[in-house]
Amino acid sequence: MRLIKSIFQKSVATLLLGLSLLVSAEIKEKKAIAETLRTGLTNELANDNTCDGTGGILAYAETKDYALYICADTKDISQPRYYRSVNKNGTKGVKLTARTYNPNQGNYFEFHNGDYVYMLQIPSENIKNPVLAVEFPDGSGYEQKITRFLMNVEARAPISTK
Repeated sequence: MRLIKSIFQKSVATLLLGLSLLVSAEIKEKKAIAETLRTGLTNELANDNTCDGTGGILAYAETKDYALYICADTKDISQPRYYRSVNKNGTKGVKLTARTYNPNQGNYFEFHNGDYVYMLQIPSENIKNPVLAVEFPDGSGYEQKITRFLMNVEARAPISTK
């Protein structure tokens, strides 16, 4: 009888361990889905004044450390003119003005600050996991995954909001 009880207890323990692993895997899968890119339109930022004095918010992106704004030119709201970053840790962000812009780039915004280059990829069919990339003067740099991207529907063809 003790042998049967022991086998039963081990079977129950194994079953519970298996269920625990299954639930854990499902939670991790849902978390991975939750971390995917969220897209939408800049009208979600209706009361945001970060781009005041410009042509308005052309694009907005978030990474784990930054809120990034691409502000439009006052004369042509389809053209990016200003880059604004807001650091989520409360330190001062970066404000840049584009000297030149090539609208044929199409899949990213690029701004220069001396020898530093800031590139913000635009989500598309070809760029499923866009990033903010910063290149330092020595050629090194870093990237951060964009978790949220909003585009102004009036200024450019809208991105897919699926």
